[in-house]
Amino acid sequence: MPADSALTALIDELGRTPLRGDPAPDTFLTRLRAAIATWDSAIADLDAGGAAADALERVLAAFDMDDDFATRTREAQEMARLDVSTAAHRFLVLLIPLRRELVRADHRAISQLRRAVSLEKRAQSRWRSPDGRAAAMVDRDLELEEVRVSAKTMLDQAGEVADRFARWRAGV
Repeated sequence: MPADSALTALIDELGRTPLRGDPAPDTFLTRLRAAIATWDSAIADLDAGGAAADALERVLAAFDMDDDFATRTREAQEMARLDVSTAAHRFLVLLIPLRRELVRADHRAISQLRRAVSLEKRAQSRWRSPDGRAAAMVDRDLELEEVRVSAKTMLDQAGEVADRFARWRAGV
C-alpha cells in the first residue's frame, strides 16, 4: 500500500527523533483509530440491514483531520519553507503524504457507498415499477457487497499503518 510506503518514509526520515511534548503523533494515531472504528461500525450497521445513506453520512469525513490539526500542519509547512523547522514541524510535513494516501484509499469505498445510496433512492422511488424497485435493491445489495470488500481491504491496510505507527511511537 502506498500509505505503508509513506509511513516507511516518515519513520526513516525521523528515525528516533524525540517528539516529546508534541501532541501531533498521538492526535494522528487517535484520529486514525477513530476512523477505523467508524468504518467498522458503519459496515456492521450495513450488515444488520441499515441504510446506505446513514453509513455514508457517518464515514464521509472519517479520515479527515480536524481544523486545529490542519492549522498546525500549515504552520509546519511554512516553518519548513523558511528552513526553521523543528522535529515536530518535520513530523507534520512528513505526515502529509501518509494522510493523503489514507484518504485516497478511503475514496474507493466512499465512491461505491455513494453508488449504493443512489441505488437505494431508486429502489424507494414511487415512479418505478415494482420490478424496477426490486432490481434497484438487488443492484444496491451487490454494490454494498463491493463496499464491504473495499472497506475491509482499506481497513486492514489502515490498521497495519496504525499498528506500525504505534510501535514506532513506543520505540519498539
